[in-house]
Amino acid sequence: MSTILPEKPVITDRQSVILSDAERRHLRRKFKGSVDLAKQALSPRRQIKRLVERKSDEAKHLVGEATQIVRKNAPILGVIGVSALLFAARRPISRWISRLRRSKTTPDGV
Repeated sequence: MSTILPEKPVITDRQSVILSDAERRHLRRKFKGSVDLAKQALSPRRQIKRLVERKSDEAKHLVGEATQIVRKNAPILGVIGVSALLFAARRPISRWISRLRRSKTTPDGV
């Protein structure tokens, strides 16, 4: 024996209004929740926090790359640094060498 189900449930006007009101309240709650989430995500404080996180990650990445480059090229960078130091101190060094030469050529008693 098969049971016969009604094809369409009979809904009265009152039930229809109650169901649509419940659906409307549910959709309103869902919408307000979405709006609250959007407000939180788009708040200035949250935006600044996300920006700082992104930029700090980029900075860490750049520092890591720079460290690797320096480690690879340490001898070259050392030579360049010493060359720059000698270039900057060329006048004091040449004066010191001149004084050494003069002291060797000048007699002690004079």
